[in-house]
Amino acid sequence: MEIQIQDLITSIKNDGIEKARKEADDVLRKAHAEAEAIIKGANEEREKILSSARRDIEVEKKSAEEKLRQAARDASLTFKKSVEDELEKIIKESVNASLDSALLAKLIECVVSSSFVDDSPTVMISEKDKNKVSSAFIKELAEKMKKGITLRTSTSLSGGFVVKASDGSGYFDLSDEEIAKLLYPYLSDSLKKLL
Repeated sequence: MEIQIQDLITSIKNDGIEKARKEADDVLRKAHAEAEAIIKGANEEREKILSSARRDIEVEKKSAEEKLRQAARDASLTFKKSVEDELEKIIKESVNASLDSALLAKLIECVVSSSFVDDSPTVMISEKDKNKVSSAFIKELAEKMKKGITLRTSTSLSGGFVVKASDGSGYFDLSDEEIAKLLYPYLSDSLKKLL
């Protein structure tokens, strides 16, 4: 009987060890499965974060490229505008230098006698050009047309002249600025291409 008890104890021990081994294997399997699930979840989260970061980087890159293109366009437009302004200034200075007293008087006479026949216009001239057109010339022109002509200086004009109808119904602008604007479209094509 003692052998039987010993066999029974050994059998119970073996069954217990086997059961414990199976439980341990189950716990290990579950732990491995959970670890794999955690690793898989972490990898998926890492991929989401990386993907989001890549998208953000691409958006920032495109934004930076667009800002760079805009800055280049702005710089180009600013340069073009400064060249155009300088060119207009040069044309204006050339026109102003070309308007000597004889030419200025002849232009005023042409404008007044052709466009203001039935009016007593006011001729606005720059302070600088006042000496180029004498009061005697204006009086002579007024007598010739049998109308009153008023000569005034204007600080807004840097050269040339403007003739205005007495009732404000019309004007003729041959200021150096306006003449420069009129001449600008006739610049050479090669110069326009530069702009």
